[in-house]
Amino acid sequence: MLKITKLTKIYGPGRPALYEFDLAIDEPGLTAIIGPSGAGKSTLLRCINRLVEPTSGSIELDGVEITKLKGAALRDVRRRIGMIFQSFNLIDRLTVMENVLSGRLGYVSFWQALTRRFPQEDIDRAYYLLERVGLAHYVNKRADALSGGERQRVGVARALMQDPKIILADEPTASLDPKTSIQIMGFLKELSEEFSIPVLVNLHNVELARRYSRRVVGLQGGRKVFDGNPGALTEDVLDAIYGTADRDPEGVLTLESSTAAPSGVAG
Repeated sequence: MLKITKLTKIYGPGRPALYEFDLAIDEPGLTAIIGPSGAGKSTLLRCINRLVEPTSGSIELDGVEITKLKGAALRDVRRRIGMIFQSFNLIDRLTVMENVLSGRLGYVSFWQALTRRFPQEDIDRAYYLLERVGLAHYVNKRADALSGGERQRVGVARALMQDPKIILADEPTASLDPKTSIQIMGFLKELSEEFSIPVLVNLHNVELARRYSRRVVGLQGGRKVFDGNPGALTEDVLDAIYGTADRDPEGVLTLESSTAAPSGVAG
């Protein structure tokens, strides 16, 4: 479904944010991208959905090369890429239902979008998705009245409303407490399998990556240094990904890195 070949992104002088990165994802389930701040995790996702323009390399989604697309063709492929944000990116003054239905804006006419007159099938699907994430009783509640975990569940439902070919989740648990983080990762894993959608998720929390992903990719300095099963994340592998780090007595990573990100590198 997704094939990335020699993807490179250079923001300015200094080390590239990404360098000749390769990745192929062709089945449902969670693929976790881990690495220290400045490793290139967020840059990777932003290149895939073209919020950031790659310097070189190719990105294919279902056989379509998306790095060269413009205008209507780019809008068409973007609506097939669901996005879940760390900061939720909801419209606070709108209701939960209206925020979820905004996932269909790429599929309806300008007039329907302006007047929020969505087809009944879209409304029915929104209700179903809100039931799946446990928020059916909040359909008419304003987004700014929700907790962080509830807001992120709305974000998950909105992404699924796009009927996406892939979902990109950029640090979806970073603003949440540990219990809510587990709930959100559980939803992502279950829904990815239920709807047969691959999910590419950036995570700082190594234990969440181990627990919920079927595959882990480690980035260090813009380069891929690990790609494999979560069970293969040994202490030596984590040292290769994070460099010098402090761990508690059980070996859990507690600090991302003791080295600041180099100039010109984005996370």
